[in-house]
Amino acid sequence: MLEFSVLGPLEVRADGQPLALGGAKRRALLALLLVRANEVVSTDRLIDELWGENPPETAPNTLQAHVSQLRRVLHGPLGEDDEPVVLTEPPGYVLRARPESLDAYRFEQLVSAADGARARGAPAESSTLLAEALGLWRGGALADVADLGSAQPEIARLEELRRRALEDMIDCELELGHHLELVPEIEALVGQHPHSERLRTQLMLALYRSGRQADALDAYQDARRALTDDLGLEPGPELRELHQAILHHDASLLAPERSASPTEAKLPSFLTVFVGRESELEEVAALVRDGARLLTVTGLGGMGKTRFAVEAARNLAGDFDGNVAYVQLASIADPELVAATIAQALGESGVAAEDALAQHLRSRGRLLLLVDNFEQVLDAAPLLPRLLEAPDLSVLVTSRAPLRVSGEHEYPLPPLQVDEAVTLFADRALGVNPHFTLGDGETDAVEELCARLEGLPLAIELAAARSKLLTPTALLGRLAGRLDLLAEGPRDAPARHRGLRTTLDWSYELLTPSRQRVFAQLAVFVGGCSLEAAEAVCDSGAGSVLDDVAGIVEESLARRERAPSPRVSMLETVREYALEHLRALAEEEDVRLRHGTYFLQFAELAEAESTGPDQAEWFEQLEWEHDNLRSALLFFHERGEAVLELRLCVALWRFWQTHGHLDEGRRALERALAENPDAEPLLRARALNGAGVLAGEQGDFEAAAGFFEPSLELARMLGDHVRIAGALANLGNLALFSGNFARARLLYEESIEEATLGGASGTERIARENLGLVALDEGDLERAIALLEESAALAAQDRDERTRASSTRALAAALLENGDVERARGLLGESLTLAHRLGEVNGIAYCFDTIAGLAVTERDPEEAALFFGAADLARASIGALRPPDQQPLYERWLARTLSQLDAAVYAARYEDGRLLELDQAYQRALELVSAGRRVATE
Repeated sequence: MLEFSVLGPLEVRADGQPLALGGAKRRALLALLLVRANEVVSTDRLIDELWGENPPETAPNTLQAHVSQLRRVLHGPLGEDDEPVVLTEPPGYVLRARPESLDAYRFEQLVSAADGARARGAPAESSTLLAEALGLWRGGALADVADLGSAQPEIARLEELRRRALEDMIDCELELGHHLELVPEIEALVGQHPHSERLRTQLMLALYRSGRQADALDAYQDARRALTDDLGLEPGPELRELHQAILHHDASLLAPERSASPTEAKLPSFLTVFVGRESELEEVAALVRDGARLLTVTGLGGMGKTRFAVEAARNLAGDFDGNVAYVQLASIADPELVAATIAQALGESGVAAEDALAQHLRSRGRLLLLVDNFEQVLDAAPLLPRLLEAPDLSVLVTSRAPLRVSGEHEYPLPPLQVDEAVTLFADRALGVNPHFTLGDGETDAVEELCARLEGLPLAIELAAARSKLLTPTALLGRLAGRLDLLAEGPRDAPARHRGLRTTLDWSYELLTPSRQRVFAQLAVFVGGCSLEAAEAVCDSGAGSVLDDVAGIVEESLARRERAPSPRVSMLETVREYALEHLRALAEEEDVRLRHGTYFLQFAELAEAESTGPDQAEWFEQLEWEHDNLRSALLFFHERGEAVLELRLCVALWRFWQTHGHLDEGRRALERALAENPDAEPLLRARALNGAGVLAGEQGDFEAAAGFFEPSLELARMLGDHVRIAGALANLGNLALFSGNFARARLLYEESIEEATLGGASGTERIARENLGLVALDEGDLERAIALLEESAALAAQDRDERTRASSTRALAAALLENGDVERARGLLGESLTLAHRLGEVNGIAYCFDTIAGLAVTERDPEEAALFFGAADLARASIGALRPPDQQPLYERWLARTLSQLDAAVYAARYEDGRLLELDQAYQRALELVSAGRRVATE
């Protein structure tokens, strides 16, 4: 299926994958056909648009060639039953597309639905719909072909709809009492649209409700000046009336009682409606409100615990001022990772120590923490009472078994009532068969079917998935015999489990033998897998693995994931069922070995490519496969494959460093090194180097030296110039951190010599950057700028984004201290964008510190304080510390900030920065450096 996107740069996707559209002319041609979709566009008009007033004589033939190439791109992914997309219809061409395949159509439908919700008096629902609509935008409409003449009216129309939707969402959020957090956003919008009286009105109201009457009145004067000076107009009646109301403290302006916005609760969303369980939701809410601070929802796999708990948390969000966090443990097998996983969900990822996490929670305020699938890691249950020492924390847990810890309240989730089960079946059946109805006699059959399935949601949904082929009566007939047969099974198996197993058995038996085999083998993947991984690991014995996977997805035993590349995954209950079949085949060991081998090769390929131009993409792929990589590492460890375990750690350490998995990576490397004291010297040297880097990122410089020195010794023994250069550069970093600039310079210079001998241009670039950092710390700004410019240029030349990001942010700091503010601003924007693209949290934190320096240089100490807070939060989220070489600049910028700002104000703004999510802080920083002005402060 093709999807066309015009809300941003032009993009076409086939089954979720972007298509390569080619050059500017072909993209412009597609845009011209898209803005007139399903209408014939004449050849003459296309030529005029593409070549202007004086087209070449060859224009008609060239246009025909572009159309032919466009057809090849668009028609290639079509299935046998799909109609062609670009057709020749005199006097030109037409692009045939279903309205829903265009993101602009979906945007308008969501806006229309939001209008309806608001008309019904549901501002929260309207705000959610508008947020979803605005989330479809990726930039300006048709941003890469916006100069096309005939596209201008459509672009203008869409942009106007976008602005109206944004203003409508602000109105909804104001109705919900969210004025405090709206102020900076509206201020930024007013800067972009200074003549919008509606935005000016919204800003005044938000400021007034935030207790800032004087600022609200100033905002009116600003609006009056902008309208009078630029347009020669006086403010309209709405602005004038609001001005008067503010002057007189009109009671009608009072803020409504705040309600939790649906966007505040960080909970997973689902594509299907939640059915039933009203009484159970009320009971759970009452328990929490009555003081049950650790509540475990228990029940069989497939009982719907996750969906129920998410709905319960959503209903309770208002009691916690919208502060709800969701932690998914389904893919975690190691209890030691639970603290880090919880911390990651709280924006403190990488804080693996229980003490650090508990301390963070004690200062966080009211919070409802939903921890899902705890049965995976029951040995970690004592962690929760520890965390509950934070007085304002409540924890809602789902688990197949109770945790058996002090303070726990268990809530066994019962099966659905018959009427609820029938409603669930009908809803899910309608999803796969739009013609499904509960006709005469079918209601009784569905009731009987749901009773035989014992009200288990997963069992009912799997049965409903077959309703596109079978009526409820036919389903009941097929199921009855199997239920009777299973009733003769083991007496100690729970009855509900027998019902679920029957449904799974029945779905499994509908698969062909090769699909049954692939289904069982897919169980080795944790957190899903790419289609390439499935092909490499699974062996159907005959036919195509991809065809078998498609069949398994079709039978609802696996599902497609929304990901950058095609992936499939299983519900955890289904995966466990598949694992039983894999063990019955006596193939588990072989398949796990293929799985481990595949992901070792994948990681080593990613490592080799992660210094090239596609660094960010490879790091993103590693993040998607992180659970599979963990599983492979655990398998190698348990099987005693010490060398394979060490190889995998060596391949992953740069990813662990960049994406902030510092504690996890260091523990894995240390364990693998301990198990491989006599490993091949080069492999061990690389592992020691990686462990040293991760220890250094955590601020454990003594341990880092204990890794780097033996790594250097092994590299010298091998005569490996590349490894020598890397170890020398890292030891130089430790010397720099300790303030021994002379030793650092010698080590870096020696590193450059070794890198030159080994052809290690990447290490040479880094060493040159580090020499620049030495000069910067010594106060030699001229030399620092020269060296950092050289490093950044070499990195850009070799398309090494990670080194370019590092060099440019250091160069920006040096330029800022040298008084070249505007050039520093531009480089900061470049570095910040690169670090964000790479997922490099530590690099983003460095940028935030430097942006604080930029802000205080421009006499905005409050913004500086905010970014100091954001920087500290970012580092804390991965368990990293500010490197000592950055400390002198930080202290200078901090001193300037405190000299311009009262300590209490600094503390408040610093905490504001720590409350920002990383992406929020990133966007705010990007606005500052991109717009060439200070970010508006509250």
